[in-house]
Amino acid sequence: MKFHLPSINQFAALLFLTITNAVFQLMVLPILIHHTDTAKLGVYFLALSYSSLLGILVNFGTMQTSMVALKLAQNQEEEVKVIAQTISLRFFPLLFALLITLVLPFVIDNGIYFILILPMVVAEFINPQFYLIATYKISKYAVINLILRVAFVALLFFWKNDTYLIQGALLGTGIIMLVLNLFYLKKVFIQTRVIQNLPSSKQLQQLYKTNSLVLGNGLTVHLQQSMYLFALPAFVSPLFLSAYGFIDKLVSSFRLLVNAYSSAVMPHATGKHAQGIMAWKKLKKQQNILLTISCLIAAAVLYFFPDQLLLVLLMGKKNNDLAFFTQVVQLMKMISWVPLLIALNVLNVLEIFLEKKYTAYFGSGLFLLFVSLISIDALKLGLPQNYAGYYPLLIESASFLISLFIVQKIRSAKTSE
Repeated sequence: MKFHLPSINQFAALLFLTITNAVFQLMVLPILIHHTDTAKLGVYFLALSYSSLLGILVNFGTMQTSMVALKLAQNQEEEVKVIAQTISLRFFPLLFALLITLVLPFVIDNGIYFILILPMVVAEFINPQFYLIATYKISKYAVINLILRVAFVALLFFWKNDTYLIQGALLGTGIIMLVLNLFYLKKVFIQTRVIQNLPSSKQLQQLYKTNSLVLGNGLTVHLQQSMYLFALPAFVSPLFLSAYGFIDKLVSSFRLLVNAYSSAVMPHATGKHAQGIMAWKKLKKQQNILLTISCLIAAAVLYFFPDQLLLVLLMGKKNNDLAFFTQVVQLMKMISWVPLLIALNVLNVLEIFLEKKYTAYFGSGLFLLFVSLISIDALKLGLPQNYAGYYPLLIESASFLISLFIVQKIRSAKTSE
């Protein structure tokens, strides 16, 4: 068996980058939990979820489509055109995101928290990861990311007793993301030939049309996560909102790892898929066995040892708010099967993507959004707040089932041809 060294380095660098970001999320939380009012943490989680939503909008599906286009580029001139198209696609969504965010403080409570995430949004506009991954140059980016995030966590810990700790955490996170991407601004985006190859308005319209399905799925997938979180304050206590927000970040950290796995395995999976259904099924079975074993262990820890796990996540000590600690432990047990569902679904989604069934991919996102709306309606009808903790399990179960259904339909259609 031959190994492609750049691919191996790529996998390691992507995994390193993702683990760094996931661990960073989890390291910031105990600092905030131990040194701020627990009830105010809910606003922090809402602002982060909002920033993720705007990040998806500004990126406009270019992370996937531009990466593939760069891989298919035959020469440097075509690569430059892809870069020019990418920055053009992101420009108008950026303006829209900035406008909406600047209006929020005038229409909602705590709107200033949402203003503080603007550096994250601008950082997404100049996000160079699509280029660095496609050209196997992500390693240095991952190392700089680690240095910046470690420095910020240290600064945040030093600043832990400040009254504006939560605001500083939001603003600081965006600034380090922006600084990181600015390192690559000149190399990737600020080139004379990039400016010369900006697409015409007609070409840009076609690009928006092409990327809209990828964007639509990304938005619907995130909306089914964030809409529920946005709706919770109207139906649950501030304490429950903060505890649920903590769990939401725990789940999103795991999802980050799964997405890194999906990105890293895609080149190999693409080759196996091209060889035929049997080669693909064999690969999928092998990977699912490994994922199942790993995630069953994770499920056991979440269900049987939530207290101990939470102590680790909180850096070895309980939060002063015992009610918060107890609520998080209860929610951990409720979501114990969620990591398994996320992991087993990743290859289903990858198969749909490899089959280029983008309409079905988008349809699955709409279905999950519908499930999210039904769940919010259940809260309006008086569902007890503790049952709201089952939402991650419900949505991931629905996601797994709809993806499995689409995969089976694809295979049935191919068999009948």
